Amino acid sequence: MCRRWTMITLVVLSTLNIGHTEINPESIVGIWLLDEGQGKSVKDSSGNGNDGKIVGAKWTNGKLGKGLSFDGKSHVEIPASKTTDDYQNGFTYLLWIKPTEPPPNVNTRVIERDWHNPTIQIGPTDFYASIAVNADQAATHIRGGTWKQGKWSFVATTYDGAKLQLYVDGEMVGDKVVGKADAKPHPATPAAHQGSIWLATWKAPNWDFRGILDDVGVFNTPLKAGDINNIMRDGLEKASAVSPRRKMTVMWGDLKTARLSD
Repeated sequence: MCRRWTMITLVVLSTLNIGHTEINPESIVGIWLLDEGQGKSVKDSSGNGNDGKIVGAKWTNGKLGKGLSFDGKSHVEIPASKTTDDYQNGFTYLLWIKPTEPPPNVNTRVIERDWHNPTIQIGPTDFYASIAVNADQAATHIRGGTWKQGKWSFVATTYDGAKLQLYVDGEMVGDKVVGKADAKPHPATPAAHQGSIWLATWKAPNWDFRGILDDVGVFNTPLKAGDINNIMRDGLEKASAVSPRRKMTVMWGDLKTARLSD
């Protein structure tokens, strides 16, 4: 008996040291690992049902497993839902980005909901993030970091209801108090697409991304810098699994059940 409970104690204690990222599952809007490798849709691994439709993009090797390649005429649309509309009080958008061609315009869209609400883009040499406040983004955008053609970068933008931040490869490169994000879609967003999240495109010529994307995550809360770094290091699939505390609870329940069945 003593040995049995000693082993249980050791197992439970060991689960406390599994990983360092605790992401509340309720904060996840969508996780698109882009590992299908075939087909015309991308699966939302969060269980929220926010699957996306591939339009012209091609499967290729990504940063972690497979990814999607975009040629400036292709994209993914993730239709609006109750969860994609949960952003006003806070959010995190993050993904791996590998540009293969320079932007044809001043910026090109990498991921965007509606019109700048929010968005991550690449500029001539840097990264860009913004949200729409009072139907404008001119005073709310932030820029920073440097991208290189053919090289992977991990980019995240967070918002806490007042402040917008931009991270590149785990380092915060932009930080600005911007105010409250608009609740209503910008007039530039067609009614049929309001609330949709887009990968690699906006709804006008010469704004479309050329390159490869992988491991896309959207959350309804601003993740901490440590969580962003852990996701960059471990990947979304591992980092967004149940927290160490929940793992302990599940393990404990399994062990008690096993003991009762002996």
